[in-house]
Order: sequence, then C-alpha cells, then structure tokens
Amino acid sequence: MHLNKTINIRHYLLILIMLLLLSGCGRIPDGDYAASVSLTGGSGKAYIESPCKVSVTDGKAVADIIWSSSNYDYMIVGGKTYYPISTEDGSKFRIPVTLNKEMKVQADTTAMGTPHLIEYTLLFDIGDENNLPEDEVEVSYDKSDMEPIEIPGFTYISTDASSFAKEYKIHRYDNGLLVVAVSDGRNYVVVPKGMDAPGINAQGTYIIKKPLNSIYLAASAVMCQFDSIGAMDKVTLSGTKQEDWYINAAKDAMEAGTLVYGGKYSAPDYEMMMEKGTDLAIENTMILHTPKVLEKLEKLGITAFIDRSSYEEDPLGRLEWIKVYGVLCDKEDAAKDAFLAQTKLVEDIDLSGVEGKSVAVFAVNSSHQIVTKKKNDYFVKMIEKAGGTYASPDAGSDEKSASSVTVSIEAFYDYAKDADILIYNGTIQDAPADLDALADMDVTFKDFKAVQSGNVWACDKSLYQFTNKAGTIISDLYEVIAEGKETTEFFYKLK
Repeated sequence: MHLNKTINIRHYLLILIMLLLLSGCGRIPDGDYAASVSLTGGSGKAYIESPCKVSVTDGKAVADIIWSSSNYDYMIVGGKTYYPISTEDGSKFRIPVTLNKEMKVQADTTAMGTPHLIEYTLLFDIGDENNLPEDEVEVSYDKSDMEPIEIPGFTYISTDASSFAKEYKIHRYDNGLLVVAVSDGRNYVVVPKGMDAPGINAQGTYIIKKPLNSIYLAASAVMCQFDSIGAMDKVTLSGTKQEDWYINAAKDAMEAGTLVYGGKYSAPDYEMMMEKGTDLAIENTMILHTPKVLEKLEKLGITAFIDRSSYEEDPLGRLEWIKVYGVLCDKEDAAKDAFLAQTKLVEDIDLSGVEGKSVAVFAVNSSHQIVTKKKNDYFVKMIEKAGGTYASPDAGSDEKSASSVTVSIEAFYDYAKDADILIYNGTIQDAPADLDALADMDVTFKDFKAVQSGNVWACDKSLYQFTNKAGTIISDLYEVIAEGKETTEFFYKLK
C-alpha cells in the first residue's frame, strides 16, 4: 500500500511538472510587436491595416487595429463589446487577441444604412522576427531637432549639407571630432583614432571610437552600404545567415569565414562578440522591441548604433545614409562618389515622354489576399520618380501609418483593374513563373488590363537588400514604365 501511494504521488508530481512546463512553453515575451493581419469574411471589401501594433503584458496580447472604413461602431470579441477609440481615417479599436491562431470576431457596420453585425475571422501573426521587412516596423518616438550638442573642450565648426536625408545630421567639431545626430534624439560622438573620448554623460549620447575593427551588423539593409564604400572588412559578425544574403560580397565573406553568423538581432551571440572584440553593433529599429539586448550590449561596452534610414521619406534619403557609414569607416570620399553615381542616374531620367501611365504593386499571400503598398511607401515614391502614377488602395496618403496593407482580391480589382502596369512584389511572396501561373492564383487576374496587354513585371526578394542602388532601381522602373523593357537588373517581365 505504501509503495502504491508513493508511486501515485510521484505520478501526480510528474504530471504537475509537465503542466507547468507546457504552460510556459511558447509564451511570447512581454513587449511591443508588429503583427501581420489577415481578415476573411464579410463582403471582402473591408480590410484591416497590416501590420498593426500588438502589445504583450503578462502573456496577454492586445492589438491596435484600424479598419479601412470609419463606419464600424462596435466589435464583439470573446463575448465582450468594444467601441472605437477613434473614427478618423478608419475605425480604430484596441482589442484582446490570440496570436498566431485564427480567432472569430464580430463587427457592426453602418455603411449600408442600417446596422449590420458581420462575423470575421482574424489572424494576427508575429512570426519568428515579426515576419516583416525592417521598414514595416513602426516605433513611436519624439523627433529631435538634431541641433549640435555642447562637448566640453571642443568647438563646433559646421554641419554637413544633406541633399535628401532628413533623419540624421553630421556635425563637425575641431580636432576631427564628429557627431552623428539622429532624429530619435540619439547623438553618436565619433572619436578619431588615438584621441581620448571626451567626458560627456548626457542622456542619449553614445561614444564610437575609431578605428572600427569588428562590427556586428544586424540591420541587413545596411550591408550594401559597406559593400559600396569598400568597408566589408569592418563587418565581422552578421545578424543574417549566409543563405539569406543576396549581396555577393556578404555571401563570399561568409563562405571565406571572414564574416560569420553572430545570432539574430533579438538573440546575438555575446560570447562570440567578446571573442571578436566587437566595438559596434549596427541595429535597425526592431531592436527597440528588445530593450534587454540593448542593456546587455551596453554592459559589455559595445555601442549600439540604430539605423533609421527606413524612416526617410525620399528613397534617395535612404541612399544618403551611405555618408554616415563613410564617416564611421573613414571612407567619406568613397561614400560621396557612390552617392553621386546613383543620384546622377535619377537626374538623367527624361520624364517628358512619360504621361499618365498607372502602376499597381501587389503580391498574393498564403491567405489568398493581396498585400500592396500605400502611398507613403518608399517603393511607391520610386515609381513616381520614374514617371509612373501609382494606383493606390487608399484615398489619402496616411503618412503616419504602416506602408503595407492587406486587401481582398475583389478590393484590389476595384482600383487596379485598369492599371497600365502591374508589378508583382517578390520581396513579399515568390512571384509566379508566368501569366498563366498568375491566373491560376485567381481567375480574376485575367480581367486586369495589364494582364490582357502583357504588361506585368516582377521583382525578386533581393530588392530590399540594395538600398545602395536606389538610383539603379528608379532607372530600371523608368525603363519598364516608359520603354517596356523586358529585363532590367531588378525587374523582369512575366510572359
């Protein structure tokens, strides 16, 4: 009897331990995330802006969602009623959500005269690393005026002129000292080789000592800038694996072992950083979702430089960040030459012969919905610089919201069916092999003007890694829009 009781107690303890482990398994850490949103149900014309902000506290997730219509007056989620927090530029709700799993909700709309309570299915997916390109992750901040700061013992001399960039300024002081002031209020004091760092402890001020010998680069969109200025030898650790690079110099460096994988931005390999003597970590704004990583880097004496080039309104402003990396790597002349070469490609475009050609951008996601770009997206602005008129899913520019949006195929048809040119965005989803494969995705595509006339192009996943070729991409778009060129460096025609 005593033996059986002992076995039973051990059995119950084992079950209890397993339940405790399972309850903690897969729990999402507290913090703010950007989630892609899929919506099904209703007429198919309504959509929710994607991505949206999701906040997780004590394991519970709450999403801030924005409907495409301002006519939704309440929602029912989990049996509880929620009312909009705003109806400007779409009905905005804050609701509890289940992540990475379909959930049923109801939403009441007055768009049809009398109220209708409609059932929808929502899916909020934050993926492995939010599953979003860097430029889609919105992080709120108070924009700084980026004025020169006072540095004891040094005299401010001048500020470099910028042609397009508005998210940084480079201030020059005597004795070769520099300050890179960024729009989020951070000031990076760049100290020349052999000089002692100035005694400055102001909040938001960070020291970068030259020469830089070992950089951990988590901001994948920046690697091309280092390639352009001939500073690949400065980057020894990558936040991107070899198979995910499209930049040959990065792939070759990883093949040779001079560049190694150092863990993703949210879980870097600190031990490897110490072995390599890492003196700078270049991050994108996703790092702000993992403040503990920033704290750890600071404790290790590694300065984190947060790149904000994706916040530039002008695509050539993104390109101009190459001057920042020229400053950090003592490659200022190479950076200026690379910048001028790309901007000249845009200056040489003759828009006089391009009149009224409309262009729509799209991809079909796994939920059979259209992922497209809003008017405030940098790729759209490239199309406009190339002479195209963008066919947009939204009436207003809505500059403050995320630049991608998910709509139904029916909604896409309503505004893009008469577009002169369609461009399939392969950075979101692999492009179909040809026009027949596109029609196999949905028969509706056969009715699009651009499909019937054979004016459908695609770009592949490599595009987002080549910020340094903004001028080339715009020039390629001009050749597509104005000349109908079948193959360029970044685009190819579907036949």
